[in-house]
Order: sequence, then C-alpha cells, then structure tokens
Amino acid sequence: MKKLTIADLRPNGSYLLPDHLGEAKAVKGGVYVFEPGETAHPEPVHVHDVDEVFIFVQGKGVLPIDGVEHPIQAGDVFIVEAGEDHHTRSSVEEPLVSAWYLMDR
Repeated sequence: MKKLTIADLRPNGSYLLPDHLGEAKAVKGGVYVFEPGETAHPEPVHVHDVDEVFIFVQGKGVLPIDGVEHPIQAGDVFIVEAGEDHHTRSSVEEPLVSAWYLMDR
C-alpha cells in the first residue's frame, strides 16, 4: 500500500503515476459514490492480481488494507498492491466519492 495526495501526482503527459507505477495502464475503472456508512465488498476477502489505484474526490472514510484501517479523505490517493485485501468504507456523515482503476503492468 502506498498513500499519496493529489499534490504528489506527477503526471508525465501519458501516465498519471509514472514515479509509482511506471507505464502501467489502467485496464478497468470508474467512479463510485458510497452512501454514508456503506462498505465496498462485503465478502470476507477482496483482492486483485493487479494493483488498484483509488483517488478520493469527496468525503471521508476508512480504507482497511490487510486488516489495518487507514483514514481517507478527499485528496488522498492510495495504491493498493496486488494481493492486498481491501474494503473501502464511507463515514456515516456524508457520501464518499472515489475514482478507481485496476492497473496492468
């Protein structure tokens, strides 16, 4: 897991995170609006065989990764590495909005 902020992004014109992901390409993604208190992936374990990038654009919440809860808020960027168990959870006060991308190396 890597935690960054929007200010840490150094796009090179072709890639958003070349310092962290090299020339990895986004192969799937979208934007998700979590309702207050909503948790993504209710199954006990949720992992990918590729890295996943989250860019949080609104709200606050928690991103548990391998059992460790990481506070999140608008402006945070997380790279969840392949094989790490993760389940995003919105605060109960307001929606959480996240752009997410699965990366292929």
